[in-house]
Amino acid sequence: MLDKILILGGYGNTGFLIARLLLQETTDLRLVVAGRNGDRAQQAADHLNQAFAGRRVTSVQADARDPKSLELAFKDVQFVVVASSTTDLADIVARAALASGVDYFDLQLSAARKLSVLDSLRDAIEQQGRCFMTDGGFHPGVPAAMVRYANTMVDGLEAATVSGAFQLNWKELQFSESTVSEFVDELRNFNPTVLKNKTWRKLGMLAFPRIDFGTPYGPKYCSPMFLEELRSLPKSIPTLRNVGFYVAGFNWVTDYITMPIALIGLSLFGDRIKKPVGKLFLWSLKLFCRPPYGGTLQMDAKGQSESLHMKLTHSDAYALTAIPVVACLLQFREGSIRHPGLWHQANLVEPTQFFKDIERLGVNVEIQLESHHRGAPGDGNA
Repeated sequence: MLDKILILGGYGNTGFLIARLLLQETTDLRLVVAGRNGDRAQQAADHLNQAFAGRRVTSVQADARDPKSLELAFKDVQFVVVASSTTDLADIVARAALASGVDYFDLQLSAARKLSVLDSLRDAIEQQGRCFMTDGGFHPGVPAAMVRYANTMVDGLEAATVSGAFQLNWKELQFSESTVSEFVDELRNFNPTVLKNKTWRKLGMLAFPRIDFGTPYGPKYCSPMFLEELRSLPKSIPTLRNVGFYVAGFNWVTDYITMPIALIGLSLFGDRIKKPVGKLFLWSLKLFCRPPYGGTLQMDAKGQSESLHMKLTHSDAYALTAIPVVACLLQFREGSIRHPGLWHQANLVEPTQFFKDIERLGVNVEIQLESHHRGAPGDGNA
């Protein structure tokens, strides 16, 4: 059984919460908090050992830019969780995990560069019998799992629309320069692709929908956002014709002023202005953020004779990221989903238990299943 996990970036906003939840959910699991700042790693370990019995947490200094540093940190663990903003260093971290003979799980942004690096290592991962998971967290990480869950509940699943609204109190949050850089990369690589009639298509702005998220967020215009975890769904669910993920904006100033300026600047000057664009973007988020804070992810799914509405909500957006990771790790530790290869979190988890654990760990989960009947031709109800 998996009994020792290292969390790279374990003193960060999400990494620390993952550590707390894992210690809460287990009595024998040992953790290593790792990061470039050894003092912060030790402080986090001390805090966790004070909060949970057994002194199960240690710390180690590990620099994602230094393969030898990583391999030294990884030598006494079985599993590495990458919670640091080091997407541009994915090649170094993943290769160090392979060299150390440990399994790997990242919850970084779903950047094309990261996914390309991991895909290039796919054969080596399989040959060494390692299990590598990527795109952990809430989005990516949960939308495709929601669709897979719908497929267990609805006969002949044909359509699923997953949408998210997230409002953070950006004023209270601290971000490293690398995290801000990742925000900019995600903005620049935005891909508005959805599956329509079994064909992947990019939607134009005029086709962006207005989606009602209910209390307290209300209706919001949403942009389609392609997630790599969705790509395999039409093959695994042959009846599926339409699927997409849609995300609400930040605030009107950021959406309609800051983001267009940022995109124009990046298209003209590229990485030369990446740092000032990141500062502008963060300034806009902090200045114009408004309550209510938190996040929600909802799905409307339809099959031949049934419809399913599913909604996940939490007042803390960081908890929404950490809790699905922990729910996945609990399944992995039990052994049922440890399969050699490269996987997306949402495609690997067993969805029914996954959402049971997510709810138990503090996310509000609402599920409504309704039956409907298509009328026969000529009966007036077709």
